[in-house]
Amino acid sequence: MKILVIINPVAGSGKALRRLTGVKRWLSQSSHDFIYEISSTSDEMRSKIRGAPARGIDAIILSGGDGTVHQALPAIAETGLPFGYLPCGRGNDFARNIGLPPDLKSNCAFLSTPSFHRFDLPSINQKTPFVAVAYVGFDGEVNRLANAHKGYFGGTLGYIICVLKALKNFKPFEVEITIDGHTLRERVMMVSVANAPFYGGGMKIAPQAIMDDGVLDICIVKEISKFELLRQFPKVFKGTHVTHPRIMMAAGRTIKIVSNEERDLFADGEHAGKLPVECTVNNRTIRVLAPSNTNTLDSLK
Repeated sequence: MKILVIINPVAGSGKALRRLTGVKRWLSQSSHDFIYEISSTSDEMRSKIRGAPARGIDAIILSGGDGTVHQALPAIAETGLPFGYLPCGRGNDFARNIGLPPDLKSNCAFLSTPSFHRFDLPSINQKTPFVAVAYVGFDGEVNRLANAHKGYFGGTLGYIICVLKALKNFKPFEVEITIDGHTLRERVMMVSVANAPFYGGGMKIAPQAIMDDGVLDICIVKEISKFELLRQFPKVFKGTHVTHPRIMMAAGRTIKIVSNEERDLFADGEHAGKLPVECTVNNRTIRVLAPSNTNTLDSLK
């Protein structure tokens, strides 16, 4: 196969660039033909992906973070090319969600005999695709602080610091949520719409979410005290928060979220607009290179 490796030079504070020499060495042990290109902007990255079929490229590998994957999705969906991922970001939840090995060397090794997996590709307002979780409320405010580097550290530790900062001024808000035509109104702390279990640097917000089942899992945290929210927070890393009486789990194909308050929506760690929103699973899918033990549908030769 002819594979284009696109490096995001700013992901993980430059980690993708720092590890490039090792990545090239490990991938050179494969029989595939790898081409390496650095993209300094998301527009440049999408342009390279859209131009890949004309160059005879068979697959794309993204070396970066979760934001790199999210920004590449429109072009990936347009070309239909399968893509792989070398986790070099802060949270690397996409790696968790598709079962990648924990280190880059192992990731490079499985690419010698890759398999591809077809996953759902939901969208926001029929426009913006996302692959993991879209969310609004407290977790969105935490994400805003994390993107502004207010957590000082990467990964889970940085996210926890942002949680504590966001808690100080956060206020619950009223929402109207419609799930496949059934409407409920609640005062909430947050609403998360998940195509995959993990987000936020290892938090298992939707333990039952499956990336190829054709539905979205919804986690609704109803209004609770700040103390109770903080007390329950550690449970989200194991997914045991779902048993709390003020947390509601649901599932559906079309989820509409409306509020009289202006609230930002985030998806896959990136700002994705404001309420109102509609998150939908249609028939769009993407093909992802992943280890052969992750519900393999086919193999790439």
